[in-house]
Order: sequence, then structure tokens, then C-alpha cells
Amino acid sequence: MELLTKWKWGRKIIPEEEIRKKRNIAKVTSVGCLNWCPEFATHCKEKTLLITGDGSCLPDDVKEFESWNIPHDVLCCNRSLLYFQRPVNHWAAIDCEESVWLSEYAKGDNGHFLRHVIGSCAIGYDVFWYAADGVETEYGRRQWVGNTGYFGMLIALNMGYEKVILAGMPLDRNRHWYEPEGTEGPHWVSDTYTIWMDWKMERPEAGQVRSLSGYSAFILGKATKEWVLNE
Repeated sequence: MELLTKWKWGRKIIPEEEIRKKRNIAKVTSVGCLNWCPEFATHCKEKTLLITGDGSCLPDDVKEFESWNIPHDVLCCNRSLLYFQRPVNHWAAIDCEESVWLSEYAKGDNGHFLRHVIGSCAIGYDVFWYAADGVETEYGRRQWVGNTGYFGMLIALNMGYEKVILAGMPLDRNRHWYEPEGTEGPHWVSDTYTIWMDWKMERPEAGQVRSLSGYSAFILGKATKEWVLNE
């Protein structure tokens, strides 16, 4: 798993002192597409979408979902792409520099997938999304605290998926799925949970999204086979 952990990006987009200012926290509840891609028709094949994150529960969540035998597309966030040994439909990141990692480590058995990012990034992406709520500041953007999984939810609904299931997104402090036991996980800021909860309470389309585990399942609801099939 060295290839998953050794890659780092050192450039800071926003000065640390600016990140800590309250006014630079962005509340994003919807997105729009800057370049509506003609390939959506060939990559958005099913009505159900599985979105995967890098939480330690990813393997168990994916196994549970796949046991339901429901036709679905797959959108991988960040390094969860490398969990799959088969083609996927989409890959997403909220930091444009992640395309550097992708170009170095993506495998051929993942097939041809659409690469999504927030903002316009000239190299390494296919589909560019913008925050409809507006997040521009003198530094170009505010701090996005919703994480890539949150971004994945927003674009999934925008692309027309009817049911969206989250896997490997517990929003806890456990290690990433590719890290060894005992590794300290991410430190989520309180605004992350606030944005997820606000979205659930305020957006009518939130009923189309559920999670398989963790705090995201507590906020959005636990995904079940019966829920997906409307039984």
C-alpha cells in the first residue's frame, strides 16, 4: 500500500491564517456543471449509484452492497479507486492536484471513467463543477469542509441518479482502508458534520441518498436493499 500513502502535495492554496477565519468556511448545498459532458449518456448507465470513500469500512460496505445484486454505476472518491479490480464509471476529487496522483497510480482495469472536480482545472479532468452557492474570496475560494464524498453526492444527483449509496464514508477518525492498523485517521472539523446535517434537513433531494455505515448513515439514514428497490 506504499503507493497510496507516500504521495504528498506540498503547495498550500490558501494561507493557514485565512483558512482559520470563519468567513472562509463555505456552505455548499448545490453544484452546477461548467461543461455538460456528452459522455454522461454512456457513463451514467444505471439509476443507482454507489459512491466510495477511503474509510476503513470500505471493504465491508462494498461487500454488503454487492451482495444485494442490484445493477449500479460506481463513482470512486480519491484513492478508493484502487480498491476495485474492474471498470468504474466516475472518479471525483475536490483538489485539482489529485489528478497528479491519479495519472501515476490508476490501473488499466478500471476502464475509461469520467474525472470530476470542483472548479476549472485544465489538466487531468473531464467534468468541471462549480459551487452554485458561491465560494469566491480574495484567495480564489473558501475552504471546502464537506469532503469529496459530499461533493460526490451533489454531482450524482445533478447527473440524474435516482438512488445514491455511500460506502466507506463513516466520517469517523478511524484509519483509511489502505493504511495499517493503528494509524490515526482524519480529523474532521465540526463544520463538516454541520454541512452534511444542514443538507439533509434543507434539501428535498436528500431523501435519495443513504449511507452504509458510520455517522453519515446516522445523518442520512441507513441504506438497505429494500430502500433501494422501493420495497
